[in-house]
Amino acid sequence: LALIQRMRETEGIHVTVTHLGTKALALGLRDYPDGNGLIIGKRLYKRDEVDIFCQVSSEDGRDLSGVKLCSVDRMSLRDIAQQLNARVAQVRARKDREVEKTKASLSRIPDWLLGPAMRTIGYLTYDLGLDLSRFGVAYDQFGSAMVTSIGLIDAGLGMALAPLVPFSRVPIVVLVNNIQRRPAVVGDQIMIRPILTLGCTFDHRFIDGVTAARIAASLRRA
Repeated sequence: LALIQRMRETEGIHVTVTHLGTKALALGLRDYPDGNGLIIGKRLYKRDEVDIFCQVSSEDGRDLSGVKLCSVDRMSLRDIAQQLNARVAQVRARKDREVEKTKASLSRIPDWLLGPAMRTIGYLTYDLGLDLSRFGVAYDQFGSAMVTSIGLIDAGLGMALAPLVPFSRVPIVVLVNNIQRRPAVVGDQIMIRPILTLGCTFDHRFIDGVTAARIAASLRRA
């Protein structure tokens, strides 16, 4: 929190705990690349880059989309905040070309066909490796992991989990919960401290408990 406040005051950058969590998760995946990959068909594939998809709500929460940041493990916290803030502003203003193109393509599909259409798109892009960008479908648009936040939702939740999104082929979703004041053990004393809980959902077909624990430990150290 002190770092966030300092960067906001001295550099004029709106840094949040979501930016910190995104960077820390990327470092965990860099340190333990066995957790950085995807499932295609019945085979497991490792990724060469650590790309993080950050979910973005718009229209007062009625719409949920997001943006992908590439090579986040090599980005500074400043760059993460600047890039994500700029893209989020574009998404909420409905000026992000990639997001709007995808929305327009999906809006032309009848509701009853949406499920089969998404499965077909997933097969064509991931299993067959076809580039459907000219049809408004960016290839591998979700990356290594997803990060989403309920920081702006005053729901009083100390702990919540986000579901996996099968279409995305992303094996890790991290939900940044609200910061809450809670009792904590500090040395030999119990003190009231600000506590942040991260809820993590992972695909056990790709990541086992040992790898997940190592990624989590690296994230916590960061």
